[in-house]
This record gives sequence, structure tokens and C-alpha cells, in this order.
Amino acid sequence: MTEGLKPCPFCGESKEYIVYNIEMEPDGITCPVCHIVVRFPHIKVKGGEKFEVAIGKMTDAWNRRAEE
Repeated sequence: MTEGLKPCPFCGESKEYIVYNIEMEPDGITCPVCHIVVRFPHIKVKGGEKFEVAIGKMTDAWNRRAEE
């Protein structure tokens, strides 16, 4: 990851957490303040790809904003 997570786009808080699916693969990002969960089903840990790669892709997707 080259940068951290931007604040939640819904409530503005900056306490986001990566959530994991039942297979313990990174699955999305949640905000514990407003309880929004943003899932990224298209981002998967593929054969040998490291968690860090998938988490980096999710971070990039979370940090993308409409006004940018």
C-alpha cells in the first residue's frame, strides 16, 4: 500500500478496517462509526497473490472519489 485509507466517504471518520470473508481473504472495508461496509467482490486473492496486493487494490478503490 502506498497510502493509507482516506476518511469514510459517508461520515468523514478516519477509522476504517479491512474485513475478511469466511475464507479469511480480504473482502471489503468497513467503518465502525457509521457501520457502512463496502465490499469489493471483484478483488480477490488469486493463486499465489499476496494479501497485501489485494488490500492495496481495495485501498485504491476506497480512496477513489467521484470528484477526483
